[in-house]
Amino acid sequence: MDVSYFYGTAGEIDAVSLYRLLTLRSTVFVVARRQPWLDPDGRDIEPGTTHLWAEHEGVTVSTMRLTAEGDGVLRMGRVCTLLSYRRQGHATFLLGHALVIAGARPVISDVYARSADWFIRRGFEPRGGRTVVDGEAHTSIQHVPAARRAATGTGSRAAGYVPAWTSA
Repeated sequence: MDVSYFYGTAGEIDAVSLYRLLTLRSTVFVVARRQPWLDPDGRDIEPGTTHLWAEHEGVTVSTMRLTAEGDGVLRMGRVCTLLSYRRQGHATFLLGHALVIAGARPVISDVYARSADWFIRRGFEPRGGRTVVDGEAHTSIQHVPAARRAATGTGSRAAGYVPAWTSA
């Protein structure tokens, strides 16, 4: 399967690409889940927002975004993949690239509790309790780069996530 990967800041991507990202997110988070809420929240067009996505034959099949939270922290959100493209590594690839973009900055997120193990297997750690949003349990997680974790003495993992395409 020929899948292409892209990323860009809110100011770099075109309207068609943004429309496709929002369509995918609405398909996964609103239509499939039968949740009557507005997915676009204004953060998609903030100057500090980076979108990452995968496309197959002009269709966006997986996406996520990073938003600046202040104090050098990034928030990862809106992670989703079309059902027919799941378990093929697209979100894992995007996540790895998001962590490269983050560099030494910590990345936080609030994810569906049932999905937390997927993130933990990819170097994230729980950072708080559970909350319920729109009837769905969420868990707060964080990814703290290994160098920062060693300097602050936080985290239980000895080594941070290093994507395969970076030099060690």
